[in-house]
Amino acid sequence: MILLQAIFGRDDPASPLRRTVQAVLGERFGAAADDAWADDVLIAVSELVQNVVQHTGGDGRLTLSATADGLLIEVADTAVTPPRLRHPDPRHAGGRGLLLIDAMALRWGTRHHDDGKTVWAVMPTSALAAASSA
Repeated sequence: MILLQAIFGRDDPASPLRRTVQAVLGERFGAAADDAWADDVLIAVSELVQNVVQHTGGDGRLTLSATADGLLIEVADTAVTPPRLRHPDPRHAGGRGLLLIDAMALRWGTRHHDDGKTVWAVMPTSALAAASSA
């Protein structure tokens, strides 16, 4: 079930998109603003969107869907180069986004299509997250 579809531009500020995602999490999952699970989802969304802006130089499309496994985050763009996990240089602040997603998500990957790619991550729902931390 699709919960949100949003187009974002390279020069769009991130805060309106984050607020929209946070509202969806609250409505669909009852996630409060201080919910650690919601923070994890917002970090994953921010990292995937930022990768599009930083590495493709173009616009993208964010889709959030509820699945049997959890919350599916998909970010599509027009670039064909897949993202890759990097070992970050301790002297630089960047390069850790996919490592964070890899640690927080149940799984993640890339799907290629005729007009680019979609990078996706499945985040556990808050109920699953609470059960796994108990």
